[in-house]
Amino acid sequence: MKSILAASAALVGAAVLLSACATTPPPPSTEMTRAKAAIEQAQRAGAREYSTEYLNASMAKMEMAEAASAKGDNARATRLVEESYADAHLAQISAQSAKSAKAAADVDKSIVTLQDEASRTTTP
Repeated sequence: MKSILAASAALVGAAVLLSACATTPPPPSTEMTRAKAAIEQAQRAGAREYSTEYLNASMAKMEMAEAASAKGDNARATRLVEESYADAHLAQISAQSAKSAKAAADVDKSIVTLQDEASRTTTP
């Protein structure tokens, strides 16, 4: 009876070890490429000027992800790459929003200037 329990315990232990090895995620190479492209898009959208914090956070997380991947910590690398992508996307959207707000403010300023000019020319 003890030998059956010992054999069963050994089989369960082996199964646990094998399943742990089988669940190691692969390196996030595709996700890294996508996140790096998002960082580039954010930079082209003006994130360096309008959304520096999010862009810097994205780039820092990408560096940490690359280091984690090089050490074989693919689970951490994958999580950091996903965060890097999210930060880059947020930087891009924030930059576009800030540029739109600036453009709207410039239009408002132009309208006020035109109204001032129009009122001066019609006054005798």
